[in-house]
Amino acid sequence: MSKSKHSCPTCHEAVSWEDNIYRPFCSNRCRLIDLQGWFGEQYRIPQDEAPDLDDPIEYNGDRVRDTENF
Repeated sequence: MSKSKHSCPTCHEAVSWEDNIYRPFCSNRCRLIDLQGWFGEQYRIPQDEAPDLDDPIEYNGDRVRDTENF
């Protein structure tokens, strides 16, 4: 069976996935570079719509009461 080669997402070097603990990356360095991209917000998941600020649901999902009973 021949070993398949894939492209590293960071440096685009051809790398075999068999016996590669860093897959899909070619090395720990490329893995950490990618992780830094996520932490630095270089990668984003698109959001369909902006939140409605007049919606009675708070950002944490709890409903806001119009009046508080004490």
